[in-house]
Amino acid sequence: MSGATATARGAQRAVDSARRLPLGVVLVATVLYSTGPVLAQASAVSGTVFAFWRLWFGIGVLGVAAAVLRARGGARLPRGRSWVWVLAGGATFGLHQLLFFSAVKATSVATVALIGTLGPVVVGLLAIRLFNERPTAGFVGWGGVAMLGAALVALAGAQGPQGDPVGVAMALANVVFLGLFFVATKGARSDVDTVSYLLAVMVVAALIVSLGVVALGEPVASATGGDLALAATVAAGPGFLGHFGMTWALRFVPANVPSVAKLAQPVLSGLLAWAVLAETVTATHIAGGLVTLVGVGGALLGRGSRDFARGRGRASPEPAPPEAAPSDRIAG
Repeated sequence: MSGATATARGAQRAVDSARRLPLGVVLVATVLYSTGPVLAQASAVSGTVFAFWRLWFGIGVLGVAAAVLRARGGARLPRGRSWVWVLAGGATFGLHQLLFFSAVKATSVATVALIGTLGPVVVGLLAIRLFNERPTAGFVGWGGVAMLGAALVALAGAQGPQGDPVGVAMALANVVFLGLFFVATKGARSDVDTVSYLLAVMVVAALIVSLGVVALGEPVASATGGDLALAATVAAGPGFLGHFGMTWALRFVPANVPSVAKLAQPVLSGLLAWAVLAETVTATHIAGGLVTLVGVGGALLGRGSRDFARGRGRASPEPAPPEAAPSDRIAG
């Protein structure tokens, strides 16, 4: 084997490794996300009050991280048109938080989770329009398998008929706003560093949720020390580390990838709730969970879809070269 051939193969291996890193970060972030619902379930306050404290604690954590980053000269603050993406991200994330918890109270966790399986469809349609992303047939097929499994998990948790039309409408709106959040994050990541983006998003979202708390008359002062500790844990764990990882990775992977990966979150949360909170797990839960995990794995790692999931061959307005991923600053 000639020296040129060996060099070319070594370079290709480096590029392949660079493409795998963001995808691995997405999977780790999904695992971190799965701890959030369990921690929230362990609290004694309403979902809206928990979201209020979780967001404001998150601002504190991100504020410290942003100050350290700026002192080191690594911040890329929003400017010009990137503020549109940042404000859109904050507004949609805040509305998602309000709608999600309100829908759960009006219907059930199972109903909201079932409707939430439409998320990849919403993100996929928006990504085609805004970023010209064209998922492969393999990615779409395996994503459909994951959606089916997630639907089985949600149905297994259903507790009788939950037909509140307003609650269902809020659950549908929640899916749309969460999809818009992922798209806004994808749009902002070419110009804004991860920490600065998340801090701005959390401030806007916290203000929106605070207005909702006032409008609904939620007793935020009723939170105990234990409730606040749980909210702070969510802010530092899935809220900071999880969102940091997913937001960083969106600079390198298509917008569809996080929404498909997140289909595994109810499965992982269910397993954790079974282990920690002694919640019941049925055979349907297990079957649906296995189908979901197989679908997510196929969509992200399958031979017919992994190139798309790693960001290879997609069209974007300002694509970042995959080989830049490992050396890209952790804040970038």
